[in-house]
Amino acid sequence: MSKRTFLFVLGGLVVANLAFVAVQHSYARRNGAFEQLDLIVDAYHEVVSQYVEEQDPNAVAEAAVRGMLKSLNDPYTAYYSKEEMEGFNKNVRGTFSGIGAEVDIDLERQRLRIVSPLEDSPAWKAGVIAGDIVMEINGKTTKGMNINECVKALVGPVGTEVTIKVVHRSGKEEVITIKRAKINIQTVRGWRRDENNHWDYMLDKENKIGYVRLTQFTDQTVVALNKVIDDFEKNKAKAVIIDLRFNPGGLLGAVVDISKRFLGSNERIVSTKGRNVPETISWGDDKQTFPDIPIVVLINESSASASEILAGALKDNNRAKLIGARTFGKGSVQHVKRLEGQGALKLTSAYYYLPNGQNIHKRKGKKTWGVDPHEGFYVPLSGQQIEDMIKIRRENAVNDSDQFKNFIATPESINKTFKDPQLAAGLKAILGKIKTDKWPVVGQSGAQALAQKGKIESLSRRRDALVELLGEIDKELVELRGPKQDASKKKGDDKKGPEAKVDAPKDKAAPAAPAPKP
Repeated sequence: MSKRTFLFVLGGLVVANLAFVAVQHSYARRNGAFEQLDLIVDAYHEVVSQYVEEQDPNAVAEAAVRGMLKSLNDPYTAYYSKEEMEGFNKNVRGTFSGIGAEVDIDLERQRLRIVSPLEDSPAWKAGVIAGDIVMEINGKTTKGMNINECVKALVGPVGTEVTIKVVHRSGKEEVITIKRAKINIQTVRGWRRDENNHWDYMLDKENKIGYVRLTQFTDQTVVALNKVIDDFEKNKAKAVIIDLRFNPGGLLGAVVDISKRFLGSNERIVSTKGRNVPETISWGDDKQTFPDIPIVVLINESSASASEILAGALKDNNRAKLIGARTFGKGSVQHVKRLEGQGALKLTSAYYYLPNGQNIHKRKGKKTWGVDPHEGFYVPLSGQQIEDMIKIRRENAVNDSDQFKNFIATPESINKTFKDPQLAAGLKAILGKIKTDKWPVVGQSGAQALAQKGKIESLSRRRDALVELLGEIDKELVELRGPKQDASKKKGDDKKGPEAKVDAPKDKAAPAAPAPKP
């Protein structure tokens, strides 16, 4: 590829529709843009023509683009080669098979992270938990892998297996083998299955308190939830709990339609705006509004994207009481720009904003993001508590009529049987509201705790990364010295005194306090 040809191709990658921009902007602006391109073009030319070993020109060009995007520090912005676009299109059409989990890259650890496994998916059934850090995929480290490479390794033909090594939030490491399958998830669920294996949406029949869990937002979610809401109205439900925990999000249109069942035409649901994207606002709808009864929304660190929009809209319009922990903070909008003959860019172009104007997205250096529970309703769970709760939920996915035959839902029984303090707190809050018309305080004030826990989590991640690096260095030293020589060396180091010895923290796997995920 000649230098001139590369300028044309790279110009298409770096500045979309450069020819039109050149016409509209001043000469000085054009001159500055070309000078910036010259830097990239000259560097490319030198590498391809002068580097000691011959390089693939296309690979060098793609690496330049990927490096440019990496500087944005945004895991949701990515470049797709022509080959990767084929897989991307399959994912968009829903014709792929895989493990069934929402994933991203943990920027601090530079590894794949599970935002949330979809309930009843292969990943969920195998024991993958929201917040897991994926250390390896089929024996290959994920450190430094981009999101496209990770996803490509996880998806595959139905019936094939993939083995991953994860570190749970409790700190425990586990190797999990998952059999891939087509992902077809029922997104609207009750609190348990009845004797006919149907979902039961009435948590407390005596007090007429309904419960619905949304695991994702799709077009089918809207239809299924509307049926449940209609049944709540017919049965004259006095209150409802909406569980958005571990919900990774989904379609914007779906969450807006669902929000309209609870909010009127003068109530804002969400807005989107960006540097070059005009603000758009979604509003409620007076025609569909659900009766004004008490509503509790359960949220946690794995409630992301569309679930944050619904929670924030209900909170800011005083339509529901939020209980749990601060949400994930994924509030960015991406658009896909095809680059003729060169793949495509998936580029973040706007952010979601709550009705109160707060940016949902977690950005570096920002202290606020996502959606917080109401003051006095912050109910944190440790990594171990989350694992225990999900284990019981997984075991109860198949109906066990004997277990529930005489079960009466109370805050105490939910805590004991389901090990779910957040659901117990939600039921306690609603019972208090029904009986006294006032919301009882059922949790903690979250602001100070969140700030402290966020700092603890950040420091813990940095510490874990250093411990991991020390382990890699030790492994390399053993390989270079040999086991016997290395053991002798360590013994000599110990004689230098305690100041010469650095031990990895013994509690690295057990955080001092639970912390919201970014």
